[in-house]
Amino acid sequence: MTKELEVIYENGMLRPLEPLPFEENEHLRVTVTRPGPRSPLTYNPRFLEMKWIRTHRSRYGGKYVALEGAELVGEGDSVRSVLEQARARGIPHPLVHYMPEEPQLPFGGW
Repeated sequence: MTKELEVIYENGMLRPLEPLPFEENEHLRVTVTRPGPRSPLTYNPRFLEMKWIRTHRSRYGGKYVALEGAELVGEGDSVRSVLEQARARGIPHPLVHYMPEEPQLPFGGW
């Protein structure tokens, strides 16, 4: 079994930030890495945001929304206002989306 977890080094010891799923006195092998800065180009498919948009489309018609995961972090009449709301909550790169007032009609082409 492999378990990746975050720890804090304090007072000469590594302290886990979550409960461990191991038995008392169980023999373990530990690899320690120092995380580097997160790349701004990390791929995020935004599945949770797309589901939120489908679910809440009618409630926010005519508004811009800022989303991080399945959480609404900004709402307003302009991109600028929703970005300011999201950044005030510590979210630097939310998904910003305009919610049309009426659903688009399907287009079949000519």
